[in-house]
Amino acid sequence: MKTTARYAGSRDPDVAGPADVVRIDPDGGRVAIDWRLDLFNHSPSGLNWGYGGSGPAQCALAILADYLDGDDQLALLLHQDFKAHFVAGFDDVWELDGSDIRDWLAAAGIQPEDEKLQPRRVTNVVEEDGGFRATLEPCGHEVWFAVAPPKELVCAECINELVDAIRKERV
Repeated sequence: MKTTARYAGSRDPDVAGPADVVRIDPDGGRVAIDWRLDLFNHSPSGLNWGYGGSGPAQCALAILADYLDGDDQLALLLHQDFKAHFVAGFDDVWELDGSDIRDWLAAAGIQPEDEKLQPRRVTNVVEEDGGFRATLEPCGHEVWFAVAPPKELVCAECINELVDAIRKERV
């Protein structure tokens, strides 16, 4: 995870066309982020924000994929919730700190590898009805979700193991 990065976007509301989104690294360097059309093609015409459409979905996916630094499956799982929480509310010019993304992920029980809670054992992960059902041990919880972990997490200690299992299933 690029926890020390910031993301910034700017667009001219009077000019049609794709908007610019950059990662600002700790040294101040600015790098345009990849739209990640290879992961999911919501909006081949470009990134956008400030509403709940396809351009903001592409923007959310691009930011998360960059922030998660190679964990594309997790970016795919979470980008719609990320869009609703952050991207849909952005103004024409905005900045988002990596620590805000980290806090949002932590609220969902997803933490950097070096900060994970001791995971619980996943005894079963089954693709079902367009989503996944998993049984977690020792707590015994069953969790089902379609695209992203639910807002009401059953067990914060279990969610890291569930995310790891899903990553393995998707590979």
